[in-house]
Amino acid sequence: MICIWCKKDFPKLSLEHGIPDALYCPPELVMSNVACTKCNNGLSRVDRALVKQFEMITVIYGVPRKRGRKPTVSSWGPIRSEHRHDGPHIYLNAGPGTVEAMGKPLHAATPASGITDVWIKPEQGQAGYSQQIGNDPRFVPALYKIGLNLVAWKLGPEIAAGEAYDHVRSYVRLEKNAPKMQAALMREIVQRPLTEAGILNKAGRDYPACRITILGWTFIIDLDPAQRSFLDITGAATLQGDPLYIFPISVAA
Repeated sequence: MICIWCKKDFPKLSLEHGIPDALYCPPELVMSNVACTKCNNGLSRVDRALVKQFEMITVIYGVPRKRGRKPTVSSWGPIRSEHRHDGPHIYLNAGPGTVEAMGKPLHAATPASGITDVWIKPEQGQAGYSQQIGNDPRFVPALYKIGLNLVAWKLGPEIAAGEAYDHVRSYVRLEKNAPKMQAALMREIVQRPLTEAGILNKAGRDYPACRITILGWTFIIDLDPAQRSFLDITGAATLQGDPLYIFPISVAA
């Protein structure tokens, strides 16, 4: 077996979820012949950047973590959750100061924390907030990690480990010489815990694009270093009046 990340042979089966298992990875995308244990573990920080964006959704849908553990919110300063006998309990701090929840400080929501516009209606038992998405530098690389897994799943680990995909490996590892890659989030959100992924092939193109749906949110990535299919897709969406959200997010100086 060949590892699609270090391109070395490895004899021991190493379970790799094509999409992080905390995000409802479909059974068909659980593979044992694509990544060695060292690379699997070493890239876990990339997976965590993606999982963080969906923590609240996993709590709402009850998506289990590894070994069947209950999902919780633990990566956002102004939000925390715990499981009790009657279900999940969620704590939000609208500010302005720090409060205590579950015996630990719960910081106020601020733009710097990624959480803003917290509102709470105790009489209706309702609460909400705005969450930044895609501002972690590992967010888009995490989507491209899924993309290379899909190449290994559909075309074989030997193809995914080939020189043609060295730029993807470089990008996922955040190497300095990596090309700039983009991802798009489709506007329509599916209101159910749907997670699936597939290859989008276009005639005359050497690299596939990928459609990745994570808990109802659908992303498009393009494994072509020139991003030609991505430009086609985003251009067509604009002409049809259905603009996409593009990542990485450009921040004005």
